[in-house]
Amino acid sequence: MKTSLRALFCAGVLLAATLPAVGSASAATAQAQAAQAQAARCRIVASKPAVNQLGQLTAVGSRTGRCFGKTRVRVRIKQSVAGPDTTLKSGSKFVRTAKLRVRATCTPGVYYTQVTGRFGQVVNSRRVNITTCTPAPAPSPSPSPSASPSASPSASPSATPSTPPTGGAVGTAVENEVVRLTNAERAKGGCGPLTHDAKLRTAAFNHSADMSAKNYFSHDSADGRDFGDRLRQAGFSFRAAGENIAKGYQTAAQVVQGWMNSPGHKANIMNCTYTHIGVGHVVAGGPYWTQDFAKP
Repeated sequence: MKTSLRALFCAGVLLAATLPAVGSASAATAQAQAAQAQAARCRIVASKPAVNQLGQLTAVGSRTGRCFGKTRVRVRIKQSVAGPDTTLKSGSKFVRTAKLRVRATCTPGVYYTQVTGRFGQVVNSRRVNITTCTPAPAPSPSPSPSASPSASPSASPSATPSTPPTGGAVGTAVENEVVRLTNAERAKGGCGPLTHDAKLRTAAFNHSADMSAKNYFSHDSADGRDFGDRLRQAGFSFRAAGENIAKGYQTAAQVVQGWMNSPGHKANIMNCTYTHIGVGHVVAGGPYWTQDFAKP
């Protein structure tokens, strides 16, 4: 059986600054210079639309780089049609740096993503011809040779999800082994150990349980939330956060090794910015594994 891995990274703002006041006589010049400087250090990015694992049309826009101050970033899914292009879905948020995702009901057609930001920035993605709305399959990179003999999902129909620990403990024994192995890898790269946080663990466990119960594999929840939404709803405020998920690995050692063999997942594990972690492990239908990383 195949195993699957995914990684997602979202960095929050660590810097803040204010621009100096200018006289009215030079306001236009100063505004133009500010716009040029902002565009050079703070970018608006539009990713082309795609069909996600739920059969929805989804588009991602982001504001990234050295962005000072919050501004409204709007992401639109645009359909290329005869006459003025149609906006199929639009969403916006006040952010410093972040990824924004919008989703719409999928029908075949030609679409592109349009992202607008501060100083009149407008960025369009490449147009893409969506010919089918069949849900995209979850990627299944090959595990390492050491993990491959037992990397298939459990075949037991009676497998049940792990349950949250009681008595104030954070995580099950398997989840804490993932934390231990993750910290061992970080130590090799000179990063400090991560603290297993109860709120992050709740967010990670609930996502693994949701994927198990609803039979999907994605960083986006079936109800449309992304991992940042789940962390906030668990009560964890963060400046930087990341997430790794996996399916089909049977042991903590196998899944950590699988993540370390994948550049995107390894980058999350070896990000020295992070100080806290939450791990959620659910057996039924997977096993499903979620790692949530964050810096408060």
